[in-house]
Amino acid sequence: MPNVFFGKPKGGMMEFDDHESEHLKVVRAKEGERIEVTDGNGILYKVILRKIGKRKSYGDIIEAYRVESFPKTLLKIYVGSSSWDRLRLLVEKAVEIGADEIGVFRADRSKRDYTKKRKKLEVVIRDSAKQCKRMLFPRLHLFSSLKNVLEKEVAKIVSLDFGGMNIEEFDVKADESYAIVVGPEGGFSEDEKKILEKKTIVLSLGKRVLRFETAGLVALTIFSYKMGKL
Repeated sequence: MPNVFFGKPKGGMMEFDDHESEHLKVVRAKEGERIEVTDGNGILYKVILRKIGKRKSYGDIIEAYRVESFPKTLLKIYVGSSSWDRLRLLVEKAVEIGADEIGVFRADRSKRDYTKKRKKLEVVIRDSAKQCKRMLFPRLHLFSSLKNVLEKEVAKIVSLDFGGMNIEEFDVKADESYAIVVGPEGGFSEDEKKILEKKTIVLSLGKRVLRFETAGLVALTIFSYKMGKL
């Protein structure tokens, strides 16, 4: 599959940071070669590489056109901060499955805090979007608590718990926006469950006990498919 790179347009030039410069070296791109680049905002660029450096690289933009626009109906997923390996997996796959926005919040039982790790998470989103050729990257949001998520969100919010309605019975409408809230490792606290019962539609995925990242991705896949985002 042809590689897509991420860059920031500046005038008629395209600038690549250290992460993308390393990617260029890994795939053995050459100066003078024509490559495809996205800015993460839905625009695809045709670029001729001029310099590949250690920390920055550059190229000339020869063509640019919009290939994706931000959708009118959004699919979002918010997850309680957890161990890096599992959170990274969820974020990576959420991009592939079609999430338009991804949020990470510090839950009562969270043992990790990512409110100051925006760049680390954005790199995961970037690499996953490039791999599946999404030119419009999902937006990332970081919150200090579940309460902050629920206060900010305007889409219809659903959360996951055994005591909820079976997800098969829930009518997902393609013309409506949804936000899926998933707990961290260890689940939601009792206080958080009470808030979710009042503020969200509680859904159950069935009888199996799933890890938080598995539950989040299963729910996201069902919604993405029914909304036509896959």
